[in-house]
Amino acid sequence: MHEIPKTAADALAIYRDRNAEDWERDYAATMIAGLDEGRALLFATACNPQEDEMLQQRAATCLAHAWADSGELMSADISGFTPVAREEMEFQRGGPAPGR
Repeated sequence: MHEIPKTAADALAIYRDRNAEDWERDYAATMIAGLDEGRALLFATACNPQEDEMLQQRAATCLAHAWADSGELMSADISGFTPVAREEMEFQRGGPAPGR
């Protein structure tokens, strides 16, 4: 088990650690979207059907916030996202809530 990350760099290390528990990676995801490398990892998670669906959804949410800050939310290509991540991103873009 990891200590609670204090910086985005600490969170990035936890997110990359395949031995980290899902809840640790979920928490770390919220801290890494501001980093270029963090956004790349979140994107990869949102496209990977082997990842836990909760983490796919969290990755999409964090990317949505980062893309909204940079003006890319509505134009970012999500065609490779898993169904869970795509549904979350469409919700973040103003669509229906996931699962409905």
